[in-house]
Amino acid sequence: MKITETIVDFAKLSTQKKHNFFQEILSFDRQIFPHSSVEELYDYMYDINAVSVPVVQYHHNGRLIGQNVIPILQLQLEGKPIYVVTSRAGVLAEYRHKNLTLGSAIRVAIRHRLRYPKAPLWFVSTLMQPKVYTLFASRSQYFFPRHNVVMPDVHRKIIELMLSRNQQAEERSDGIYVCRAVMPKVTPDQLIRLRNRSDDHIRFFMQHVPDYFEGKGLMCVCLLDFKTIIETTWNLTMGRYVH
Repeated sequence: MKITETIVDFAKLSTQKKHNFFQEILSFDRQIFPHSSVEELYDYMYDINAVSVPVVQYHHNGRLIGQNVIPILQLQLEGKPIYVVTSRAGVLAEYRHKNLTLGSAIRVAIRHRLRYPKAPLWFVSTLMQPKVYTLFASRSQYFFPRHNVVMPDVHRKIIELMLSRNQQAEERSDGIYVCRAVMPKVTPDQLIRLRNRSDDHIRFFMQHVPDYFEGKGLMCVCLLDFKTIIETTWNLTMGRYVH
């Protein structure tokens, strides 16, 4: 099965091209997140702090089967510039076993790090499925929060910085923040299968977000320095699992 990948920086398009491309992105987004609003996606893609908004789209036999919108925000932490990557990814159900989005997100991060090597680059996302959380936590030991590891203070500050951008969250434990997330289209059976395999990561997620099926997600953070990018890429390529 040959899946092709295209990438376009939404932020660099002309006004008319942005409008047309947004409609295309919205059309597919509604297939994945039917309960999301147009305004929510619009605010996400037109964030005033975004210096770049790479949109990765995946095609199979000429059909759009997935996309990953990856805004890169330029923010300030304690008076110093930082970049924060977020992600809104969706893939049609029959292609989700391919883990398409993580690899493309890593490539976006590498390109940004090469262009801006001195400013810290962070990944922050609210993950609302145990399987998705496990995909990230099992590829890097520097992905937080995680079981039996205290989150570094700077990671907590990054989460608090993102929360200050009008995002409501509930602190359920020390450094564990849960907030509402965009609910993808899933059936009850699919929700159950998302947690069928029991391991440290699944148990950790279920301990803190047992109500994920109600649209709750775990706020996660990772510093995307070259050490972490190399580790994640190696583990992903080799199928290596980090506990």
